[in-house]
Amino acid sequence: MTSVLTLEAKLERTEKSTPWGFRMQGGKDFNSPLTIQKVNPGSLAAKCGLQVGDIILKIGSTATDSLRHTEAQSNILQSGNHLDLLLQSPALTSRADLTLASNYY
Repeated sequence: MTSVLTLEAKLERTEKSTPWGFRMQGGKDFNSPLTIQKVNPGSLAAKCGLQVGDIILKIGSTATDSLRHTEAQSNILQSGNHLDLLLQSPALTSRADLTLASNYY
């Protein structure tokens, strides 16, 4: 039986020009959950522990199960320099049961 972890990732940046460093796929319009497709090495997302295959359950306080892909992108863009994600991840790696937080400036 595969267990899953639910993790909170809090990403911060000082400038909007700094990319979060991940790509997502899916959404209501694709009939699949919003999922992390790519994490750029050394990026804020990588430093915060995001991994390919993580499912995005919430962007800020907004549940993603009814969001189209473009709506999710909009929510991320509107988050400014503080992006809070609630993620569900297969517990296949030792990611510790913690709340992930980054304050990389």
